[in-house]
Amino acid sequence: MLSGLDEVEWAGLSHAYGAAEDTAGLLRAMASADEDEASEALEEFVGSVFHQGTVYPATVPAVPFLAELAVTAPHQRASLVATVGMLADPHHAYGDEQAEVREAVRAQAERFPPLLADPDPEVRMCAAYTVAQCGDRLPVALLRDRWATEEDPGVRACLALALGLRDAAGHTGLLAGALRGEEPVVRVAAAVALLRAGLPWPAGAVEALADALGRGAELDYVWQHHNEAVAELALDTDDEVVADLFRRMLDAGPDARRAACYGVGVRCRARRSAPALLLPLVGRLLDDPDQDVRGDATGVLRLAGTGAGAYADGLARIAPGYPEVADSVGFTPPQRAMETLAMLADPRWIDVICAAWTAGHDVRIPYGELPFGTAVLAAARERLADGGPPPLVAGLATLIGGWGPAAAAAAPELTTALPAAPAQVSAALAAVGVLPPAALPELRGAASAGDLTAGVALWRLAGAAEPLVAAVGAQLDRGRVGNDRQLVRVAETAAEALVPLAPKLRPYLTGVALATYPERHVQVVAARIVHAATGDTAAVLPTLRAVLAGGHLPASAAAELAARLAEPSLEPVLRELLADEWARVAAVRALWRLGVPPDELAPVLIRALDDEYGARGALPLLVEMDARSAVPALRDLAERDRRLVTSGIEHNTAWQDDQLCHELHRAVAVLTG
Repeated sequence: MLSGLDEVEWAGLSHAYGAAEDTAGLLRAMASADEDEASEALEEFVGSVFHQGTVYPATVPAVPFLAELAVTAPHQRASLVATVGMLADPHHAYGDEQAEVREAVRAQAERFPPLLADPDPEVRMCAAYTVAQCGDRLPVALLRDRWATEEDPGVRACLALALGLRDAAGHTGLLAGALRGEEPVVRVAAAVALLRAGLPWPAGAVEALADALGRGAELDYVWQHHNEAVAELALDTDDEVVADLFRRMLDAGPDARRAACYGVGVRCRARRSAPALLLPLVGRLLDDPDQDVRGDATGVLRLAGTGAGAYADGLARIAPGYPEVADSVGFTPPQRAMETLAMLADPRWIDVICAAWTAGHDVRIPYGELPFGTAVLAAARERLADGGPPPLVAGLATLIGGWGPAAAAAAPELTTALPAAPAQVSAALAAVGVLPPAALPELRGAASAGDLTAGVALWRLAGAAEPLVAAVGAQLDRGRVGNDRQLVRVAETAAEALVPLAPKLRPYLTGVALATYPERHVQVVAARIVHAATGDTAAVLPTLRAVLAGGHLPASAAAELAARLAEPSLEPVLRELLADEWARVAAVRALWRLGVPPDELAPVLIRALDDEYGARGALPLLVEMDARSAVPALRDLAERDRRLVTSGIEHNTAWQDDQLCHELHRAVAVLTG
């Protein structure tokens, strides 16, 4: 067994943790008669040569030995067979060596057909998958012949998906029949196989599929493309089908209703049209007799974006229960209802969270950037004016401060409340732009301890640079800066005020990028402040160029400084950053300042808007550049159904995309006005 294993120069190959010299030992251990040893070795092997889906140079020569073990190992054979197949599956494997790994698996194809008849149904399931991943190296007839004799529903489901992958068009009748008449798991598999192949479902398919999903039928992990089958169906079927499917499921039992809620949430996060289409089906579940269904419905509204506004009254009936569950582990319907009202700027959420604070619960404001509205501010001011225990005052002050200058009207109530929670109220006063004398001692103390926000407020509102210098100096004295990106923003805002720190920062101007991102951010801060102190571009240029070349977030901060300096020699490295998703927006700004025409740069910003984060800085920069050539693309982004923002905190992305969509329309109006 494992002949030739020691002939591979494993130490000269790499995997996720460096040199792959441990790979041979892991492969041997996977062949052990000791089940625990074999299982542990397989887990470690996958974690190193197939780490979170990435393949490596060491993965390629490991494939033949892994394929041999899939047939001969005494333990974990199903997992071994599945792992081989996943290595060849682009939905599971990626990396520079992916094509070579896939070919290595296909070269072992002849090992797998006998496993289709293995006594263990789990091995047969995985064998169907791996045979399918071998493509035309094996005849599709192997799968069709096994279908004719296989009786296990789980294996038949895998065979249906395998036939769909290999030749769905040639097996349309077989798959259509399976969708209507087989066990639930086979119905789901057949539906997904037809969907992936772009083939129509037969009459009665939606009813049969709704019943199967309602019974909890699910694809085996190796076949999943979107975590669960219901998610894939929610994402990839058209409006009429998805509405019919979820309507049927929502009229069925509690498990089916919960599965439908999950699918509705998935589609709402992916498509702008989904809330209007599907939330009417979910809204009635806020009064569902099943507690778990009510919770799921509330969760769907929380993540659906502004479309949840139509159900605010129902949420307002649920939210007042929050103080009773404020200390619960995990999310609860009252919490989700309260948060959704907050995201809608509905003032009814203020009384709910105030009741929790008054009852002594140590709860935080739900997320940092809550929408501002005059009604919400009025409600917060009213509660603050009524007074209350310090936790209530502190919470309200933090909330109001988060709205910044827009909440300046609350300054009288904040000033009166200052004795109840000095730290939080002083910070809130500074944030809204009002600084009464009584707040100065608290802010000075915070700044001396390294509070950058307090230091900036004292500099802006009281004209005192010393506290800001003290705050930045305290951060630098800690070695590893606690919030290096905030430090960059402070330096961008107040470089001239921080000139006294130039001698302390000069050692960071090494001419090479330091090892960590926080250190590189400090290098950018050093370059900005030293340049403000001396005006000497040559002194900071080597370090700035090195950080730019290092890419990612530090390069973005460096590009912002480059935009200020407008140094022509930086143009080549700035152009290289146009492919860096973390730094390209700042690089565009710098290149524009160097005289590169907006029409040349606008496509980069459009691509930045069209990534999964919907890079927010790109849009105002397009407007600033007066990039009128971008208008058609901006209209397309604003009017299309697929959301731009899909990554981030799950329950916030649709809200962020709704806001971005609004900003896109506004940008088009400005550029065409």
